[in-house]
Amino acid sequence: MRQRLRKKEAKKIAKSIGERFGINLATEMDLVKINDQKVILIGDEPLLLEYEGEWYPTVLSIIKFKPERGKVVVDKGAMPFVMNGADVMKPGIVWADKGIKKGDFVYVTVEEKDTPLAVGIALVDGEEMVGDKGKAIKNIHHIKDKIWNRFFR
Repeated sequence: MRQRLRKKEAKKIAKSIGERFGINLATEMDLVKINDQKVILIGDEPLLLEYEGEWYPTVLSIIKFKPERGKVVVDKGAMPFVMNGADVMKPGIVWADKGIKKGDFVYVTVEEKDTPLAVGIALVDGEEMVGDKGKAIKNIHHIKDKIWNRFFR
C-alpha cells in the first residue's frame, strides 16, 4: 500500500535529511511498507528507509547524491558478504572517514569501483574501523535485499 505523506511531515523529513546528510530531497513523498520495513519513495525511487525510528538514505540515495561524509571502503573480498547482508568486519575495511563517530550513519563502497553496496550504523569511531578483528558496521540495508529487489530486479 502506498500512502502520500502530508506536506508538513514530508518537509520535516526532508529538512532532517538535508541537515544530517547534506542530501536535498523533494517533498512529494510516498510511504510504502516492504515486509515490516517503512520506505519513502520520491517519484518511484526508494530513497529513504526507517531504522529504529529514524529516517536514513538508502543505497540508491547514496548512488544518486554521493554524500561527502560517512564513507567506508571495503576490499573486494568483503563485497559478497556485505551484499548478502553481513555486518562489516574491521579486517575487510581499507579506509574509513575519520569523522565517523560510533552510532553515526555510514555507507559502504567497494575499493577501485567506489560502488555503494550498503548503508549501516557505525559500531566504532571511524579511526578504529580499520583493524584486525571485530565488527565495525551494522548493515541495515544493502543491494540485493528485499527493498532493493522490489525496485531493481
